[in-house]
Amino acid sequence: MATIFVRGEAEQQPHVQLPVPRLALVEPLATAKPNGLLRLSLFSAVCIAGFALLVLRLWSLQVMDTARYTRAAVQQSTRALVQQRPRGVIVDAKKQLLAVADTKSVVTADPRELGSIRANWNWSPTPRGRALLARLAQISSEPVTSLVARIRSGLLRSPYTDPVVIPGPGRDLSFYLLERQTEFPGLKVTALPVRRYPHGALGSEFLGLLGEINGQQLEQARYRGYQAGELIGQSGVEATYDRLLRGRLRETRIVVGALGRPVTGSQSLARPGTARGLKLTIDARLQRAAERALRDGIGFARAAGHTDADAGAAVVMNPRTGAIYALASYPEFNQAAAAGNPSYLAQLLSPTNQARPLIDRATQGLYPPGSTFKPIVAEAALASGLISSSSVLPCTGSLTVGNRVFNNVEPWINADLTLPEALAISCDTWFYRLGVGFYTHHSQALEQWAQRLGIGRPTGIDLPGEASGEFPKATYEGDSVNLSIGQGALLVTPLQLAVAYSALANGGTIIQPHVGSAILSPTGRVLRRLRFPARAQLRLIGLQAIRNGLYRAAHDSDGTSAAIFGNFPVPVAGKTGTAQASGGSDHSWYASWAPANHPRVVVVVLIEHGGFGAQAAAPAAREIYSAYFHLGGH
Repeated sequence: MATIFVRGEAEQQPHVQLPVPRLALVEPLATAKPNGLLRLSLFSAVCIAGFALLVLRLWSLQVMDTARYTRAAVQQSTRALVQQRPRGVIVDAKKQLLAVADTKSVVTADPRELGSIRANWNWSPTPRGRALLARLAQISSEPVTSLVARIRSGLLRSPYTDPVVIPGPGRDLSFYLLERQTEFPGLKVTALPVRRYPHGALGSEFLGLLGEINGQQLEQARYRGYQAGELIGQSGVEATYDRLLRGRLRETRIVVGALGRPVTGSQSLARPGTARGLKLTIDARLQRAAERALRDGIGFARAAGHTDADAGAAVVMNPRTGAIYALASYPEFNQAAAAGNPSYLAQLLSPTNQARPLIDRATQGLYPPGSTFKPIVAEAALASGLISSSSVLPCTGSLTVGNRVFNNVEPWINADLTLPEALAISCDTWFYRLGVGFYTHHSQALEQWAQRLGIGRPTGIDLPGEASGEFPKATYEGDSVNLSIGQGALLVTPLQLAVAYSALANGGTIIQPHVGSAILSPTGRVLRRLRFPARAQLRLIGLQAIRNGLYRAAHDSDGTSAAIFGNFPVPVAGKTGTAQASGGSDHSWYASWAPANHPRVVVVVLIEHGGFGAQAAAPAAREIYSAYFHLGGH
């Protein structure tokens, strides 16, 4: 309570005390304390700054980083499913179809419908799923364990693709399942892209096989961007030109839930790529003739008593460009059967298969060349100055070197011969003397010239797995003598010999053999021609004498292949070869070109354990020439 005094009335009236209510007063701002004002200002500034930062962050998220966060959200909610697209076509030089895209029926399983998926994509069937697989096993004659194993391995390779449980169901089983789809929930008959071969097994040597990419291949740089489970070329041009023939994959984005499981019906298809085609230098008609000639050559060898003859190879090539018209190897395999028959493919891939049908003997088979090597020996001797084009050396029944006797095929002969004459009759002792001369005076000349002509090194052909061959060092004089007739540890491929003979035919150009010709558009239009430039240009000495000898070998009465080509309408320059082989009859060779004076084609034929060159390989070569020049009904 407050006491109020009124002036002038204090004396007259008694003191009166009135109650006054206490009011809550606010101190004016102008009179507020300085510390309070500062605190209020700082608080306001912090609030404004925080609000500004929040606005800027929201603007950054909504405007600046929209694309990045959208991608992250999509990646969290979707999975990429990469699907195999049909491969590009492969055609021959005349655009005949050799390999085309096709489809085959398979039975796939929905692993989520038939079982449960745990950590690391470990799948196990539910009782209902196992019962369905048991029914499928009963009608398909496939063990349940195999079906389960295929689902598990398929999930590990490609988690969001329905794995194939039966790769070749057959027509009856496919129809049965299609008619009873409601009885087999989770199982589906669908189509996958495969290869079809209009010419059947023709060209297995260069076309090659398709197979699923393996773990080792996925780690290689050349397969960067490939996906587990993809079909790729495992051999032949299918492997060399895989990226070209494969094209881009079809990618489907599958929307998944929080547990990573696909949401039914939620897919978006990306724009698919287009595979390109490949045109080859191969002539399908000539390829067929070469394969038939090999089989006939084996028949000729067996008729001559060489019953162990069972394999062979042939190369037919342009000596100026390196374009291969035919590349044959026997026994061959059937790539058409391998594409549709898993058991046949497994048989081909089996390491216990004694026939080794996957070996391309033309590019991977290694053999002593025998007397087909003599023209190369002659060029080395001419270029090193060991002999001249007019040199005469004795051809005798034998030659003793050190304490060893080296015999001639004709033990009775005793004559002085020029180089063309020695090549024509293939006198061993004439070339033995060159071997002695190399060892004594020019120890490196034979090896150097053989390698320059392509012997003992890869030719660079556009096919995988080519063998490099082997040219041994002549440690002893006897080694050099053996090498002079293509024996000893010397090993070549038929293709290497074809490259060397091409250089003799074209004047010294070391060509690069190839089967690829051009890249094609999906409509068959040539997009780009493939280039294979020459690898070297040699200056050959006395070449005419060598060519003369090879012509006389095919046409003189005493020439080694005159019985085969003496009356042939087209002049041939060629050399027979009979190479000693361990564990059986000699190998039969024929290396040649035609026409002799204007070479258009080189033909090299090998018949394993075929005996003399004129018994098996030369007749097979004649068949190939007849086909090439359209003679004798070919």
